[in-house]
Amino acid sequence: MHDYLLLSEVAEIARTSIDSVRGWLRSGRLPSVKPGRRRLVRREELERFLARDGLTERRAVHAEAAGTE
Repeated sequence: MHDYLLLSEVAEIARTSIDSVRGWLRSGRLPSVKPGRRRLVRREELERFLARDGLTERRAVHAEAAGTE
């Protein structure tokens, strides 16, 4: 079974705003599904997106600076 994330969870993992996540979805850069009223993102797709756009390194730097790694 796939692991799906809410937009708020995607924003938290990517360390960005929900508005940024919505922009990624609108532009088609980050795939999502809408099985009902909620829009969901597969964790695998988010990880692929973050790695492709170089955001994984940014997250690691922020986590290290915050001492939460």
